Amino acid sequence: MLTAGGIIGVLYAWRGGQALLFLLCVVVLLLLGGLVLQLFGPRRIKVERTVTTTRPVAGDTLRVQVQVSFTSRIPLPWMIISDDWGSVSHQELLFPGFRRSFSYTYKLNELPRGVHRLRACRAVWGDLPGWFTGSGKPVGEATFKVSPAPLYFRWSAPEGGVLPDQIRSAKWNRGSNEEAVDIRQYAPGDPLNRIHWKNSARRGVLQSRVPEQERGRMTCVVLDNCAVSYEVPYGALGARGRRGERPSGFEQAVSAATGQLLSAEHSGAYVQLFTGGWPEGLARHEGLGKLPVRVLDMLTEIAPDGGRSLPELLEDAARSWIPGMSVAVITGQLNEDSAKAIARYLVQGIKMDLYYVWDLPAPQRGSAGREKSSTAGSISDSLRRLGATLYCLDGALPVYGHGEVEFHESAGKPTIW
Repeated sequence: MLTAGGIIGVLYAWRGGQALLFLLCVVVLLLLGGLVLQLFGPRRIKVERTVTTTRPVAGDTLRVQVQVSFTSRIPLPWMIISDDWGSVSHQELLFPGFRRSFSYTYKLNELPRGVHRLRACRAVWGDLPGWFTGSGKPVGEATFKVSPAPLYFRWSAPEGGVLPDQIRSAKWNRGSNEEAVDIRQYAPGDPLNRIHWKNSARRGVLQSRVPEQERGRMTCVVLDNCAVSYEVPYGALGARGRRGERPSGFEQAVSAATGQLLSAEHSGAYVQLFTGGWPEGLARHEGLGKLPVRVLDMLTEIAPDGGRSLPELLEDAARSWIPGMSVAVITGQLNEDSAKAIARYLVQGIKMDLYYVWDLPAPQRGSAGREKSSTAGSISDSLRRLGATLYCLDGALPVYGHGEVEFHESAGKPTIW
């Protein structure tokens, strides 16, 4: 603008004229407006944010309420507040005028699992044409955690398949000498002799008694977080333009582990968790009822960077197994080493449920002792013959975790309910 004003001033001094005088006056006024904006613009900008959801899960939409305040001696035509959360960002155009404090709300859609921190905040303001602007970086911090979306399976969905916040339970006693029996909502397939008719009539919905084996289940969850286990096999790669549509294999595995732990929490069952990555080299939790916050935080922040392979995790977990306990193994890729370790425990009579993302062909020995791939069977087929219960996670993650996966007897993908 100084250059333009100088050129117009020289032309006016040389040629004169009303048009050049008008342009020179306009440039001078704009220059004065820009100078005033820089000298008396906003100062002490303060931005405070409040996230409405207390414990969001992956895929949720969060509302962020922002309160902005500043001091200024002049009215502001416009201001832009930019928030950078790393994976997502937001810009809000405001027209403060004579106001010095105001608030607004925006949404963060389909947030991924993890810890989200405000990386940067920038405020930009300017004159009405936008030729002169000022900027600042308001001081402020904001952090929130997004937990993994739980993936429930047909047998593990809490209280007959309803969501955790919809669970209803009651106690039923026939006499002082009889044991209290838990009551849950009726699930398709429950026999008629387990329906609690009196409680169903009182509540207006069918409810069933929880059988003893359902209340007393003991489970050890082994979550594999080794990076090698989640390398996508060549045959499982989808079209390049559609690879970001589904969650990664590791996210599906973490969701399956979360569903197992939350189901145990709501049913009061005994559960153990083993996975690599904590400072002591092994993430371990065992207990009844309410999950500690540290366990949910660990599942929120866990990454596929563990230094312990699945056979090593199983060896460590086996030292704490209790007779009658079932083992849930969650991994990405079924390779030969992992299959040998799982088969060793199956032969010993341990009940194991295997959750995997990708299956690989079972290796066979050739006549010369060399391995060759077999198209007739896979590693999962070999483990199924030994008695393992198999669940394929590939493509089975429901929206927001509000769904179930059906166990399948043959190779293929499970069904989302």
